[in-house]
Amino acid sequence: MPKTWDRLLEQLRCPLGRLVEIGVVRNSEGGMARFRYLRRFALILITRGEGIYEDEMGRQRSLVAGDWVLVLPELGHSYRPLVAGGWDEFYVMFEGPLFELWRERGMLGTDHVAGHLHGIDQWVDRLRREVVESDRSATSRICAFQHFLAEVLEEGGGDWSSAPSGPGWFAEACRLLSRPGAEVKRVAATLELNYETFRRRFREHAGMPPHRYHRQQLINRAARLLETTDMKSADIASSLGFCDEPYFSRVFRQVTGRTPSDYRRGR
Repeated sequence: MPKTWDRLLEQLRCPLGRLVEIGVVRNSEGGMARFRYLRRFALILITRGEGIYEDEMGRQRSLVAGDWVLVLPELGHSYRPLVAGGWDEFYVMFEGPLFELWRERGMLGTDHVAGHLHGIDQWVDRLRREVVESDRSATSRICAFQHFLAEVLEEGGGDWSSAPSGPGWFAEACRLLSRPGAEVKRVAATLELNYETFRRRFREHAGMPPHRYHRQQLINRAARLLETTDMKSADIASSLGFCDEPYFSRVFRQVTGRTPSDYRRGR
């Protein structure tokens, strides 16, 4: 199906700030340059599909339905679907003194740029009802969005006001699982966690089991190599630890919906 883009609200202003645009994108196929820079904040809620988030600080996260991404002004970033049919997203672009104050106080910062929400449809319905379709004043609706944003960060991002500065077990798990040849049981042992406990806790944080995250990271890396180098598929498969090229091609197609050769040609 072709991509569709519906703008639901534009330029809602009050002295506190501005909701620049709220909209829905369906069947997005990505294509974002690496990296993009915005002059304002944006909150993206993924309602269908899978993909990846990356930024210039070297962070990377697989995205699934229910995940949110917070875009910060002037932070180079990229988020895009990597599966056939793309993804659907609900987005809000916002700016103004109220949100700059949040940023100054550390409430909107680089430590918390992605998370996961359970019952994503209920969150989107609430945003539509309280902000997009409400007949209240602009000030009331912008305050409603402020409340909504606070709950997103608290519900889906952990204790974001006092997050530890060093990498936690989840960040370390993601780093280890991004390596070719990573084994879930070995990663759990490295983190000194029981295997079943690790699998359960990882799934709660990432929205997917660790073995699937590992596979997604390998395919993400393969996709970037196909986009940016002339390496042959066999060499890419070998560098990422796949047993042979046919198996690599089969997994790549399962994840992206395209063969490596089709992906390279941009089909």
